[in-house]
Amino acid sequence: MGEVDEFSWEDFQEEVSLKGRTLTFDDDVMMPFGVQVYDSVLVTLEPTNDKVSQLFNLNTGTKMGGRVNLGEGPNEMMMPMFVSNGNGIQFVDLVSATVYAYDSNKFLAEENVEPMKKVKLSESVDGEMQVLGDNYIGYQYFKEDVLYLFDKQGQKIRSFAGFPDGVKSEPNEQRSDMYQMGYVSNGKDRVAITYYMTDIIEVIDAEGNVLRHLQGPEKFSYEAGKDAFFSPKNAGDSFFVLYNGRNRNEENHNSSCNKLLSFSWDGTPERVYTLDDPIFTYCVDVQKRKVYGVSTTPEYHIVEYSLP
Repeated sequence: MGEVDEFSWEDFQEEVSLKGRTLTFDDDVMMPFGVQVYDSVLVTLEPTNDKVSQLFNLNTGTKMGGRVNLGEGPNEMMMPMFVSNGNGIQFVDLVSATVYAYDSNKFLAEENVEPMKKVKLSESVDGEMQVLGDNYIGYQYFKEDVLYLFDKQGQKIRSFAGFPDGVKSEPNEQRSDMYQMGYVSNGKDRVAITYYMTDIIEVIDAEGNVLRHLQGPEKFSYEAGKDAFFSPKNAGDSFFVLYNGRNRNEENHNSSCNKLLSFSWDGTPERVYTLDDPIFTYCVDVQKRKVYGVSTTPEYHIVEYSLP
């Protein structure tokens, strides 16, 4: 496993309390599981609608309509996820294993926009993808190496990033359950892997070499029965990740979190943001220093946090 760098709450440089602002629009935000901001437009993924993506103007509070039909026809998607850190607006449809790239201006302006490029992946992925340099990276469940590197033509280059403790005796299915993970790249040369059910973070380079193996702030394993990190995101010079810390067996447990942690891309703890309205997923507007999160308390809504 290599050297473990343990950290605690005291290792963060500061704790900042943030008060959220609930955003209201002229039409309901239904049940989004993903959000991104492009200029002043909030783009949600809500595949319970006929259109899998909904657009909301943050300045005027108006809904701009839907984009991309739900289905299996040409240019339709069944299970879209965002592709982060790339140029334009990109999605990957998990059902067809296809990346769709759109011109940002056309996507925001045209209801029946068509992709400017489609890339069929040589192997399927199981979640959101990231751009890393000139390539894509994707996550595969039940595999010895959980991340796949694809070129821009969709061909698999290699796999990397194995299980964090190097245990080889358990079947992949059990290890995959124990070490469910999220990941984020800086778009260039770093990937941070964060784990749902143990408070481990790994920072790796573009070749898959582990640069830092961190554990904290409470240092628990899967057997503790607690949730750890959710939804890591690129925040420019840092990466953010939600921290839960609650027991999965407690009554009314969910994945919403009121702690948002900031780390440098070398794995140094920076800030703890305490949120007054817990969220389970979010996006970061790096230029405007805003966080847009999805809250379910008491119903689905979008909450905006301003970073100091």
